[in-house]
Amino acid sequence: MTTRATDSPTVVPIYAAAVIPPEAQETAAHFGVLQYLPQVVNLTREIFGSFSRVTVSEDPEFGDTHIIFHVPAQRTIEEDLDKDEQWGKRMLEVIPRSPQVYLVFAESPS
Repeated sequence: MTTRATDSPTVVPIYAAAVIPPEAQETAAHFGVLQYLPQVVNLTREIFGSFSRVTVSEDPEFGDTHIIFHVPAQRTIEEDLDKDEQWGKRMLEVIPRSPQVYLVFAESPS
């Protein structure tokens, strides 16, 4: 098959499974929010531009478990706080119950 210069490129969507490590997917499944991961990925990219990694944090003393999206820190603390607040409010639209499983963490560039 030959391709002409006028053919449009193929767009391949990136789903959560391609960017979320298995342990984070398992945690999301355990809490019943696995189906929301693609929307959380899209929301995080929309508000922060990108994220560097996703980790799971557990605090057995308090029984807390969080899926953490590590995002690049912005120029000022105020910008980081504004984006964090916007992300938190929009998460309530993405997940129809409390998004206690998800957090965002701004990390400084290395």
